[in-house]
Amino acid sequence: MAGPPQPPPPLPPNTTRVLFCGRDMHYGFAYTAEALADAPAIECVQCDRDDAAAWLPTARLAVPLMCRLDAGMLEAGAAGRLTHVLQYGVGVEGVDLRAAAANAVAVHNIPSDAVPNAVSCAEMAIFLALAVLRRLPELQASLAARTLGAPPGRTLAGKTALVIGFGNIARQLVPRLAALGVMVDAVRRSPWPENGEGAAAALRRRGAWGDLHAFAASADLIFLACAHNEGTAGVVGAEFWRAAKRGAALVNVARGGLVDPDAALEALTSGAAGGLGLDVTWEEPVDPCHPLALHPRVVLTPHVAGVTQESYRGMAEIVAAAARRLAGGEEPEAPRVV
Repeated sequence: MAGPPQPPPPLPPNTTRVLFCGRDMHYGFAYTAEALADAPAIECVQCDRDDAAAWLPTARLAVPLMCRLDAGMLEAGAAGRLTHVLQYGVGVEGVDLRAAAANAVAVHNIPSDAVPNAVSCAEMAIFLALAVLRRLPELQASLAARTLGAPPGRTLAGKTALVIGFGNIARQLVPRLAALGVMVDAVRRSPWPENGEGAAAALRRRGAWGDLHAFAASADLIFLACAHNEGTAGVVGAEFWRAAKRGAALVNVARGGLVDPDAALEALTSGAAGGLGLDVTWEEPVDPCHPLALHPRVVLTPHVAGVTQESYRGMAEIVAAAARRLAGGEEPEAPRVV
């Protein structure tokens, strides 16, 4: 049970407070505090999610992590000192952007190609694909039972993959898959560039969003690497599994809301899905007793695809630079969303 709300500590005079809302993704806070250790006029603090509403008015810069910043919280924050929100990563779906704009709170993010975040996520996607193909939960069960030579896994080489979305993560993922002997198709919501240079050159087929189900019908592996918004929420649902190749494995390193958990469980039960590798889930933190979490063909990791020392220290430097600029009366250089 959560304890009683904790009031924010008094703000020292002439101090710029950077507030990390929530205690998940703790290394983001720890590395940023390290990066600001030589800036005594900037205070880096962290609060529980339940206390964020009370703490926001004391902060100039808020880093939401896994904490939602709704209209009421942003309005209260703006009535105090809050002027900027900087997401520790790309996705700002947890921030009410309309309310932020209405209250003159600038929202920024950190593109995944600004630090090794996209590379980290691409490597994690391959790790999860291998873990599903080699049946990692069953391997662990065999070890516990002292059984050798079981279960038989499947190779990554020779498979056909569908990458859904073609942003920075996909651009890192596709050539790595191709180098491992995987034929790769991709679909995206926005138009494809006319040239096929870079990562797109490694694709077998490039499709529009309307090609999603047709491409899924021939894919052994499906990688989710798209944004979570009104147009993509629940995109992997019952209809998707009916269209997909029977026994296809799904890897999600994007956002949990892209996958309907009930449809995924039904697909595993029926054999429509061969396995799931999920770094992000429909609710976070996920219930470890949920049927999907306990399923022998599901590999779960705790939202760590982008959590590498290289990626997180790079983002910490960006947050620290933004705080220094604010303390000096300048605007952060991190890209502005609103």
